[in-house]
Amino acid sequence: MSYKILSALEIIEKFKKQLSSIQTGRVTGSVLDTLLVEAYGAKMHIKEIATVTVPEPAQLMVTPFDKGLIQAIAKAINDSNLGVNPQDDGAGVRLVFPPLTEEARKNRVKDVYKLMEDSRIEVRLKRQDVLKTKKKEKEDGFLSENELTAFETELQKEVDNLNKEIEDIAKVKEGEIMKV
Repeated sequence: MSYKILSALEIIEKFKKQLSSIQTGRVTGSVLDTLLVEAYGAKMHIKEIATVTVPEPAQLMVTPFDKGLIQAIAKAINDSNLGVNPQDDGAGVRLVFPPLTEEARKNRVKDVYKLMEDSRIEVRLKRQDVLKTKKKEKEDGFLSENELTAFETELQKEVDNLNKEIEDIAKVKEGEIMKV
């Protein structure tokens, strides 16, 4: 889709990134993307200090580049709300995710729709900012009433398309979560 007026690509990418941290039936390394580990005197993302692999559908293996960081990674995972107990196997940290219950799946779907609504709110706020700028241009004599009306119509089409795309992405994620 072509978005000319709003910075829609940023909104879509941010929404997709937020959704990637929500666990579905199959575990992916992206559930650890937002996790910060205390390493070398700073907070670092796991992907900066380790590789994350998926040996089985319900398991992740975190192998640090420096074996001295295994305990720090395990502590960061314990302190997070992932609901998994990290196991130090000497070479790295193994995470075994329990299967999602029906209730947990429904809660994750609610989280998806909360993120969807947050993205829609962001779209509305950007629309308001753009309209405010255009109305100021009209007041200053740079735009006519007809040009402003045409712009508002085009902007609304773009907002509707963007909201539809956000909703479609959320429905796909819902399908992934509810798939047993």
